[in-house]
Amino acid sequence: MIAAISLMRRQDSIGLTRFRRHWLDVHGPLVCAFPGLRRYVQCHVIDSLATNEAALTMRVDGIPILYFDNDMDRSRAHGSAEMAACNVDSRQFVGAVCRIVANVHGDLRPGLGRFSMIELWPEGISPPSRPVRYHVREQGAAPNSTIPHLPITVGTMTQIWYDSLIDMECAAADMVDAASARFAVEEHWLV
Repeated sequence: MIAAISLMRRQDSIGLTRFRRHWLDVHGPLVCAFPGLRRYVQCHVIDSLATNEAALTMRVDGIPILYFDNDMDRSRAHGSAEMAACNVDSRQFVGAVCRIVANVHGDLRPGLGRFSMIELWPEGISPPSRPVRYHVREQGAAPNSTIPHLPITVGTMTQIWYDSLIDMECAAADMVDAASARFAVEEHWLV
């Protein structure tokens, strides 16, 4: 499975609530229409003790993850009229974005929990075992988009799910703050 992941920062002139509403109610349905899309989840970065300082300095407000069965499906979606409509709509609320394409390894069963911890690991660091690991193949500016590039470099991304925010914060308190940027997110599965 292939994941197309974005690290998004909202426009400075837009509040967090407006950013989330637009992303969920307007932009989300546009993405759901992509041909070949297997799954789509919006990971809304939340204020939590589970988020570490490295993540806070990145000022990422959201992490959408689009799942495809293969590269052909991903390419078809990225060359579609639906993607073109999303690129136009992104100008309404996204201030900067970094696009990542990754191979997905692990268990993506639905219902793993409403909250997850996403960790971004630098290149050359082997992350500890997590339920899902995203092996980054390419990253950079969003293709065919006029949104400014968010200069974040990721070697590997990992993800762990929790049933509650309290469970996630307790788990994070026991983690050694290694080299990762750790984000607490609330998930919204749309496909």
